[in-house]
Amino acid sequence: MDRENGHLWIIGMNEVGYILYIELMALGTVRSVAVDLMNVFRVAVMKNATRVITVHNHLSDRLLPSEVDKDITDRLIQVGRILNIQLIDHLIITIENYVAFKGLGLMEELEKNLKYVPTYQCYRTN
Repeated sequence: MDRENGHLWIIGMNEVGYILYIELMALGTVRSVAVDLMNVFRVAVMKNATRVITVHNHLSDRLLPSEVDKDITDRLIQVGRILNIQLIDHLIITIENYVAFKGLGLMEELEKNLKYVPTYQCYRTN
């Protein structure tokens, strides 16, 4: 792994948790990684994954998720719901350690969040 730039990896699994693929989805810079949500789920759909885990690295030893990390995870959860592909967890890794959103209680918190849930208007016709 290039330790001087950010990476985003996706682990795609089937319904029982068997790993179907591990794929690098984005290679960033020393400051950030641009995440294309369509690409993340395009690969999952093409490879018949029903569950995914995202993994990205922090170049510093800081393991706490940033607000941007939480925001991207929230958006991935919502897009996954539309496609019926569950985001199981999001891991942040450094050279020596890692942290899981699920272990921090963030997955449950973000799954309840309605920030990126599309609002729909229903029109009644008579």
